[in-house]
Amino acid sequence: MSLGLKSVDLPHFSQNNWTLDDVLPLDYAVPPQVLEQVPSGVHENFCTLLSRDVYSEGDAQVLYDHILARQAEMSAAFVAMLKLWLEDEQKHYQALRRTYRCIAGVSFAQMDRQFAHRQPDFKPIQRVLRDEFTLLVTLMFDEIGSVYSYRRDLQEYYQHFGGAIRRIGHHLVRDEGTHFGNAAELLQTVHDHRLYEVPELLRQISQLEQSLGQYHCSFFLDHAQEQYRFPPEFNATIIQIILARLNLGQRPSQKSLQRLWQWVPTGHRVVPVRMDQAAGV
Repeated sequence: MSLGLKSVDLPHFSQNNWTLDDVLPLDYAVPPQVLEQVPSGVHENFCTLLSRDVYSEGDAQVLYDHILARQAEMSAAFVAMLKLWLEDEQKHYQALRRTYRCIAGVSFAQMDRQFAHRQPDFKPIQRVLRDEFTLLVTLMFDEIGSVYSYRRDLQEYYQHFGGAIRRIGHHLVRDEGTHFGNAAELLQTVHDHRLYEVPELLRQISQLEQSLGQYHCSFFLDHAQEQYRFPPEFNATIIQIILARLNLGQRPSQKSLQRLWQWVPTGHRVVPVRMDQAAGV
C-alpha cells in the first residue's frame, strides 16, 4: 500500500540545473593541442574507465523501471525524488556517451549495440530492493561512493582533457552528492522511525557488494566490478559519512575523506583501472 503522502508533506528536493549542450555539445571534439599534453597512459586508461561508466550510468533506467513496477508500495515523495534522480542519471548517460566518443572514438551506434546486449539481473541484489526504506539507504550508499569515485576520476582523468570534459566531471560529482542529500532528506522526513535500522543495513549492503564479485547491470553496487580501485577502508568510511548525515554518528576526519580519492596502491602512480594492472600482471 502506498504511504499516501499529501503534496504538502513532500520534502524539499534539490536538483542541479545544467544543460548538457551548453557544457559538451553533441559535435564537440577535444582540441588536438590538449590531447598532445595528456600524460602517458592517461588516455588509454580513461578509455577503459569510460567503457564501464557509460553503461552503468545507462542502467539507471533499468533500475527505475524495476522499482516503478512496484509504485503502489512507494510514497508519493519517493516517486517524486526518483523522477528527479532519473533525469540526472539520463543526463549523465548522455554526457558520458559524448565524452566516450570524444576520448575513445567510439560511435553512438556502437554504444547502442553494446548497451542492447546487456542483461540486467536483480536477483543477486534483491535484499537491497525490499522496500522504500531499504532502497533509500542503498541509494545513499551508492551515491556517496560515486561522489568520491568521480572525484578521483576528475583528478586523474577528466581534468586532462580540457575545460568542457573537466566540467562534466564536476557536474557528475555535484549531482551524485545532491542525490545523496535528497535520499537522506526523505529518510529523515518519512522513515525517521526506522533510522535505528540503518547501521546494520549498511553493514549488510557493504558485505553484499564485497561478495558479488561482479556487477550485474542493475545500477546499484556497480563498484563491485572495481573494488581494487578503492582503499581497503572505503566502505567503512562512506558508512561513517552516511551515519553522520543522518545524525547517527560522527563524520570522518578530513584526512580520512581525502584518502578516499587520493589513495594510490603501493607501486602505482595512479589507481589501476583494470584488475590485471592492480595485480601487476
